[in-house]
Amino acid sequence: MGTTTTSPRISRSGPRPRIQQVAAGLAGTIAVLYGLLFAGVLPLEGATAGELGILGVAAAVHALIAGLLWWRRSRVLWAAAAVLQVVLGWMYIAIAAERDPAFEIWGVTIRVVSVVLLVVLIRLLLTERRERRASRT
Repeated sequence: MGTTTTSPRISRSGPRPRIQQVAAGLAGTIAVLYGLLFAGVLPLEGATAGELGILGVAAAVHALIAGLLWWRRSRVLWAAAAVLQVVLGWMYIAIAAERDPAFEIWGVTIRVVSVVLLVVLIRLLLTERRERRASRT
């Protein structure tokens, strides 16, 4: 009789994998929006070359996170992605005072999607923690 092993790839059924897929989709959406801003497809008034570079990096990082969220189950990944959302949100607000206009529609849209992603990541982390505690007893 063979033994079964747990693959790091998520299954496509059940509530937890679905919420993980939602997280991947949200990260992918953020990556696309950052990428479109970086490429100049979406309008961004007064952006410097440095700011555009940051948008390109943010697009690449979110695309990587989206792929990892789709294929891997990892508390470290979920926590790191959550911290990234907080840091980028803080940076957006901190830099807003120096920009004219301070807030633009695409930045606010990305922040809204980012907050939803943060909530989903926290839910994943809390659900995993509860399941680990339950399996110990």
